[in-house]
Amino acid sequence: MGDHYRDRLKPRRKMLAIGLTATPETADPLRSDTHACSAHPAHDLLTIIAGIQPGSGFHDRTQRTESWQLEWVEASMPHPKGMISTGTHSTDFGAHASVTLPKSVPGTLVWKGKSLPLRSGEQSFEL
Repeated sequence: MGDHYRDRLKPRRKMLAIGLTATPETADPLRSDTHACSAHPAHDLLTIIAGIQPGSGFHDRTQRTESWQLEWVEASMPHPKGMISTGTHSTDFGAHASVTLPKSVPGTLVWKGKSLPLRSGEQSFEL
């Protein structure tokens, strides 16, 4: 469903356009005492769009790299053992993906149903 996520952000873009800084609890009058739900796009962009997802707990990572109709996506996420960084760029023949995992944090790259093992450190793939 990640290919539909950008469309689901349209109401949030309208909220920003009228000066809201948090998701309103009611439509009218506009008011919000809840700021936690305003953080969902930040989390969703890392997990759904960039594909950085937890594996078993926070001990390993699953990198789900899909196009979501984007030419490129790059993201980083903090982890207790260091930063996780990822990037995917469309190419004429598919895609190029790069993933950097902290020391002692293995993972899996999932691309179109195929799973590739990830190791700590930097690695690149032509998909």
